[in-house]
Amino acid sequence: MSQENQRYYIFVSWKNGRDATKIHEELVNAEGEHALSLSTVRRWVAKFKDGETQVDDRPRSGRPREAVTQEKIAKVQELITNDPHITTQILEDEIGISHDRIVYILHNELNLHKVCAKWIPHKLSADHKKKRVEISKQLLEVLEKGYNNIITGDETWMYFFTVSSKESNKVWLEKGENRPQIVRTAQNSKKRMFCFFYTVDGVIARIVVEKGRTVNGELYRKQILPEVFSNFMGEIL
Repeated sequence: MSQENQRYYIFVSWKNGRDATKIHEELVNAEGEHALSLSTVRRWVAKFKDGETQVDDRPRSGRPREAVTQEKIAKVQELITNDPHITTQILEDEIGISHDRIVYILHNELNLHKVCAKWIPHKLSADHKKKRVEISKQLLEVLEKGYNNIITGDETWMYFFTVSSKESNKVWLEKGENRPQIVRTAQNSKKRMFCFFYTVDGVIARIVVEKGRTVNGELYRKQILPEVFSNFMGEIL
């Protein structure tokens, strides 16, 4: 039902002796999330008690009520389909209606909400995921044998500059849709390679790889592993 139809239902129900709470429950049962709020129902019941009988929208200054049309709803849907990152300001400019009407169309007509893309370090292939599961199982087997001082580590690039903000990565989605993923990379940013090593007790080594140096077996043998072992033994002693 339209809001005007719901107001007429409130009027008839009130005339039949129902209170605002009961009327609101019936509207929710019939209209779900599109039902008028309890506070709105109470406000209209109070108006009817004061002698109000008109339930249709009265003329107001500003943009006409007809601003929300099926044509404009379809246009908003088209623009968002073409560009999920589009802002409400651009939608206002493109369609020529107010911010409030744009928000109404997005939330009430199209059932959309805007969320940030989910940050992930990198995307893993099926083989990568399978290999990680196998290694995790091997580590669990070692732990089950009583060894709890396993040292693990990894290398990662640390960028001097951050990527685009979360705000610019927001997209419009329907309820229940999964957030999109975006890879945190910045090809043109300065970066350095870091190596981190840790045990169950925490980080034991943070190593900055020399600029231009390749991370290979020789680097691990001559620099990385001796430093990790030295730090580890220092913590034990």
